[in-house]
Amino acid sequence: MISALFIYDMKGDVIVSKIYKDDVKRSMSDVFRVHIIAANSQRGSNQERIKNEVRSPVLTLGSTSFVYIKSGLIWICAVTRSNQDCSIIMEFLFNLISSMKVLLNDNPSTVITSELITNNFAFVYELLDEVAEFGYPTNMEISYLKNYLLSTSVKDKIFKMPTNGLGSVGSSSKQASKKLNTSNITWRRSDIKYRRNEIFVNVEERVNILMSPQAEVLRANVDGSINLKTHLSGMPECRFGFTEDNIFLNSMNHDRSLVSDTGSATLEDCKFHQCVELNKFDSERVIQFIPPDGEFQLMSYNCISNLSLPFKVFPQIQEMGRDKLQYKIRIRSLFPSKLSASDVYVRIPTPSGVDKTLFTVSAGKAKYHSEENCIMWKISRFFGGKEHYLNGEAQVADTVADIHSKSLINWSRPPINMNFVIDMFSSSGLTVKFLKVSEPSNYRTIKWVKYSSIAGSYEIRY
Repeated sequence: MISALFIYDMKGDVIVSKIYKDDVKRSMSDVFRVHIIAANSQRGSNQERIKNEVRSPVLTLGSTSFVYIKSGLIWICAVTRSNQDCSIIMEFLFNLISSMKVLLNDNPSTVITSELITNNFAFVYELLDEVAEFGYPTNMEISYLKNYLLSTSVKDKIFKMPTNGLGSVGSSSKQASKKLNTSNITWRRSDIKYRRNEIFVNVEERVNILMSPQAEVLRANVDGSINLKTHLSGMPECRFGFTEDNIFLNSMNHDRSLVSDTGSATLEDCKFHQCVELNKFDSERVIQFIPPDGEFQLMSYNCISNLSLPFKVFPQIQEMGRDKLQYKIRIRSLFPSKLSASDVYVRIPTPSGVDKTLFTVSAGKAKYHSEENCIMWKISRFFGGKEHYLNGEAQVADTVADIHSKSLINWSRPPINMNFVIDMFSSSGLTVKFLKVSEPSNYRTIKWVKYSSIAGSYEIRY
């Protein structure tokens, strides 16, 4: 996002420069000094003109953009060579100024001067390293930065304290280090207590399918997420793992040679909550984290291979003359017989102007909705391994049907849509192998794991 960041004094001299990417050189700082700082100083004599003039905080020259702000007695400029969201960069700069005011002088109303920065060179560079990695903003919470960046100075003060001959210095340093590590976790407090310690894991998948009239899959994918609800005391460490059949593919570098034809859940584009230790996941394929309190999304993913379809639909819709349609819809459930789908809705389109309908169904109820031009077939509970059908006719009014045509008019044949919810069924095949919770007090934890598959865009052509 950001290729370089420069901090100038009021004269235009560079105080701090941080190059994040190789597409910007140190000499780029001269361009901003000439076009903005020098031009601003030349207009300083004409106060009325400056008051009426509105200047943009973004300067674009060719393919290079300079996003800048002025605070106190310094200028801060971020340089980017690509088409980026300037509002995000501007927010980053204002947050950086706020962090510097608090961390350098512990006062939000502090005026940032060049002397304040030069007297804290090492600290400012450490701050720039921490708030942005490879030009992308990261964690800018003040509580985290205070505990992480000030750790070096705190440890120096501890080791400079005189010892009492009993090794108190070493024990103090360990306690301080332990305290700092705990307080770096900004998403959770350490004083949380519950009488009943529970953790709920909900693996929710949204199934998107496009089928042909012969029930062949034309397009299929699953958008999944793992949502947690935690009621845990203290600072518990959780470990979360999947079965060995699960394969994770990086969105930037897919290696599809690892994907088998059947029997494996292939997850792509995995995104994690900030509490997850990514190095553990990369090396061991284990999700290790200290969870926030309450509800949060631990992980999201996408799956397009080796999907288990919950339903197949076989539609037969024929035009009988110029004013009548014959419907034969057959639905087969493919999930295990011990499971059932609830709130199954099948939306079957009809032409506009239908005045007579007659339908029979093997399960549920079917009703024609004239305001939506569709037949709504509702099945409260659809068990696995079963098959249900709908047969019927729909007749168009004579004022709508074209007497000179052999087919119906205004009939674009939109696809059939399905909605459903299936508990304890994973369309991608993702399976939780273990969930462990460890905490120094070794309390007993009640764990719940639930799977649910719901219809996203589940469409059938005919």
